[in-house]
Amino acid sequence: MPGLTTNGLGSGLDVNSLVTQLVQAERAPTANRITARESKVQSRLSAYGGLRATVAEFQDTLKKLQSEAVFKARTAQVSNESLVKASASPQATPGTYNLSVESLASTQKLASGAFLSGSSAVGTGRLDISAGTSNFSVTITAGNDSLSSIRDAINTASGNPGIRATIVTASTGSHLVLTAAGSGSAQGITLNAVTTPPGDTGDLSLLNYNPSAGSNPMTVKSPAADARILLDGFSITSPTNTFSQAVEGVTLVVAKASPGENVTINVNADKTTTRTAIDQFVAGYNKLQTQINSLTAYNPTTQVAGQLQGDAVTQRLASTLKNEINNALAGAALDLDSLAELGISSQAKNGLLTVNATRMDAVLTTRMSDVTALFSGTNGLAARFAQTMDGYSSSTGVIESRSSSLRGEAKSLAAQKQALELRMTAVESRYRKQFTELDSLLSGFASTSSFLTQQLAKLSS
Repeated sequence: MPGLTTNGLGSGLDVNSLVTQLVQAERAPTANRITARESKVQSRLSAYGGLRATVAEFQDTLKKLQSEAVFKARTAQVSNESLVKASASPQATPGTYNLSVESLASTQKLASGAFLSGSSAVGTGRLDISAGTSNFSVTITAGNDSLSSIRDAINTASGNPGIRATIVTASTGSHLVLTAAGSGSAQGITLNAVTTPPGDTGDLSLLNYNPSAGSNPMTVKSPAADARILLDGFSITSPTNTFSQAVEGVTLVVAKASPGENVTINVNADKTTTRTAIDQFVAGYNKLQTQINSLTAYNPTTQVAGQLQGDAVTQRLASTLKNEINNALAGAALDLDSLAELGISSQAKNGLLTVNATRMDAVLTTRMSDVTALFSGTNGLAARFAQTMDGYSSSTGVIESRSSSLRGEAKSLAAQKQALELRMTAVESRYRKQFTELDSLLSGFASTSSFLTQQLAKLSS
């Protein structure tokens, strides 16, 4: 605002100070009211934001409990993990299994006879190669019939399922080595040289291998073999060292063959996963309840109230939580249809939940199916809680509705503040004009008084 920085023109009247004080006095009641309301609105907006975030955190714990997988988790314990490791999915049926690892899977490796070097010519023609259900051919032409050229032709051949050709140079000479695409007997390699003399030269048949033949130019360095286990007396094979179909829901990975050595595998319900999910639910609930207690508290000693003390939305949320905790689940087992019967109780003073660990562990050990029914599914406690909480935390929920109303009020207060400043500018301008005119008038009176005094003095002399 513009301000006068000098006293009155001639009267000695402090126009600037008078105007400033009058404007401040007129502004203060409205400005203080707006500021106080703005502070309260922003405080409540902040409180609602924090409350909504905590409700969302609590909802995350409910999502886990709505899934049956949390209650059907399984563990697989192995008596000798140096021989086999096991893991179990929720589909696994608890039980005990006995097995022995008879043999491991291996990947076939074939080696040719010795050649002088990788550049030694082998022969021309066509090399037909098969492995499993794949068949492909490489054509060997003159000038490209060296051991290294044949290696490259195999590795880059169209249709090669993954057979790798390398050259190994030993004290005996250079050998072409073929490694199958994967382990297991089904990945065994067959090579057949097709030559048409006299056009084809050399002896490409030195690379032949037929597993049915009595003898072959190519020799087996590592066989194409399946892994084999005896499981409860049944012989089971796998092209790899992993058995994922032997027992439904159980994956076995064999690490070492030890024929005849018995290994015990125990598949059990995994109470730890379930207990962790329930503990997270309790912690999430208590965090929300603690926040509500803080937001709605009032300290009579300090006369300090929480940010949402007396707020209807928060009071209704607190009442809803209490009802949900104490309500029994329709259709559940009569002696396990509430959280209290599971070992979870609510403290009367502050509403926080406490867990009777002994009671809960006993129930989880003997009544897992009933615990599953209590929490999971579309009609379980977790779903009921989630639906109720969604009414508070969603974009159309009551917290957002109240927050939207407060944001609208904050916008209105900002407009009121702006309007007040405009009005005070006009008031200041009016006061300044009035006091300036008064100052001029007083200055005129002072001049007249001085003139009259001088005239009277002359008359009396």
